[in-house]
Amino acid sequence: MDNKKELFLILTIVIAGIISYSNSFDCSFHFDDTHFLDISVTNDVANVVDWIRLAPSRPLGILTFAVNYNLHQLDVWGYHLVNLFIHLINALLVYWLTWITLSSPVMKDDPISRNKTIIAFMTGLLFVTHPLATQSVTYIVQRFASLATLFYLLSLILFIRGRLWQGDRNTSLLFFSASIFSGICGMLTKEIVFTLPFAILLYDYFFLKASPWKLELKNKGLMVSFIMLTIFLLLIFRVRSVNVFHTVEPGQGYAYSISMQEYLFTQFRVILTYIRLLILPFHQNFDYDYPVSTTLFHIKTFLSFLALLGIALTGFLLFKKYRLIAFGIFWFILTLLVESSIIPISQNVIYEHRTYLSSFGFFIALTGGFFYLFQEKHLRIGVFILLVIASLNATLAYQRNKIWQDEYTLWADCLKKSPNKARVNNNFGNALFNKGDYEKALYYYNKAIFINNHYADYYNNRGTAMSALGYTQKALEDYNEAIRLKPDYVDAYNNRGILYDKLGQYPQAIQDYNETIRRNHHYANAYNNRGTIYGRQGQYQKAINDFNKAITIKSNHALAHHNLGYVYSLLGQYQPAIKHYNNAITYDPKYSVAYQSRAIAYLKLGNTKQGCFDAQRACMLGNCTTLKSAQAIGLCR
Repeated sequence: MDNKKELFLILTIVIAGIISYSNSFDCSFHFDDTHFLDISVTNDVANVVDWIRLAPSRPLGILTFAVNYNLHQLDVWGYHLVNLFIHLINALLVYWLTWITLSSPVMKDDPISRNKTIIAFMTGLLFVTHPLATQSVTYIVQRFASLATLFYLLSLILFIRGRLWQGDRNTSLLFFSASIFSGICGMLTKEIVFTLPFAILLYDYFFLKASPWKLELKNKGLMVSFIMLTIFLLLIFRVRSVNVFHTVEPGQGYAYSISMQEYLFTQFRVILTYIRLLILPFHQNFDYDYPVSTTLFHIKTFLSFLALLGIALTGFLLFKKYRLIAFGIFWFILTLLVESSIIPISQNVIYEHRTYLSSFGFFIALTGGFFYLFQEKHLRIGVFILLVIASLNATLAYQRNKIWQDEYTLWADCLKKSPNKARVNNNFGNALFNKGDYEKALYYYNKAIFINNHYADYYNNRGTAMSALGYTQKALEDYNEAIRLKPDYVDAYNNRGILYDKLGQYPQAIQDYNETIRRNHHYANAYNNRGTIYGRQGQYQKAINDFNKAITIKSNHALAHHNLGYVYSLLGQYQPAIKHYNNAITYDPKYSVAYQSRAIAYLKLGNTKQGCFDAQRACMLGNCTTLKSAQAIGLCR
């Protein structure tokens, strides 16, 4: 196949990926996106050492969010663009890895290798369009999974190039060094890359030696794998401990703990669910209500174990004659081992993004199986079927992205599929609360607490809804209960402080803000809230200090910028006030109160033109008080 046709196939993969995710660019932040963004934008990170300490296990992934923030602030478009770019690169790496696999010493004489470009194309196309990848691409924070996959695949490809290099030894060493470096970058992005050294050995065994494979100390694959594994272990034990095998205690919205055995037994069923979703990607769910297996001898658990054992045995049986399929099976199992084995990484036993790296094994086995089945005689039929599958997958991915549009659409979909899961009810309540529908939000918070009355977040959230509805005593009781359940719960202390502030009980409010700051000195809102009380009490210097501290922690804190400007206005210092109003508007262009405050400052300085302009902007955003006042005294028309 000539270069023009190969370029056409590569462009087709890219275009198919862009079409599949063309409606994802305005999908909002979700779930723990904001948590990692807060880490990314913390201004206390003075240098690289401090930054690595702040994000010890995934610093490289966090760095990409920091770069995104510096370029795009909170505009989701830029984050989605980067995520899609990574996904497209991964699809091309899948294409490349499949192609060089079919060109390897073991596979080059296999009849299937005559169609290596088409097989590589179909594998890459299926990878880029499959809707199961939406959680790794559209869910912004799961860039960790897709970026780690990029480094994983690139590292393996560089190793293969070094292994097959026929020229000078220095170039071969350069490939191996680049492979190790890429692997380290992957480990600094997400821990799933830990299986990479074993994937290298697996690949070396399957494809790189036509003669019988022997475990030799001088084997380059073994040497590179050993170096990687040593470095990976050092990286892991720098931030982790052997406690990773211990029982996960109640948390994350669950009232029960999960032991190592229970996690493992549950994964037998989970992995079969992943396979089902790869084959029939219907009824996807962001937050599955998945029952935990307490023993191996539950009928579904035991049958799942037997099914997975059968799949593994099939891989062994297919090794000699259908090596590409066998490799896909073992790749799929191997790359799931970090998140779907004996390590109870969390109480979330199933997440779709965990299939992102392993799906390459499924797609190369599927594509290879089609070409083995149809062979040369019926090759066009096989290609046609795969193209139809890819087209259907692209359509499903496009439809799935509509679910990710905002938190209401996402959690409404989860509620349909997991109606009896406490966390789903709580998060749907949050979506309703953010829409201003406090009564309905309260209903779902109550339901979440009914399902699990031992989780502090649910009481904190219900307290906020109670406060918004004017039920101050009930709100106070909920905040107290949240703090009782979780004594270090800074959000509950801060929210209780807001409630005390609302009731005019300023000493109690300041006490709660102090407690919030004592427990988390990076909590910008607590400084801002405490500063507001100080300003109201006429303690302007204390207020200025607190607002500055909030801005130091979180430079895009529009409310703190506005409040700092307001204190300067009270002191008659209108120029510095305007500076901070400008910042508030920069970070929140729809902040009507900031336009109004800036209008007053300009009018005080005698700049009627700019003052009236800002007053009109504030009025357009629904706040017309200043404009009407200025019109009444003849300053603005």
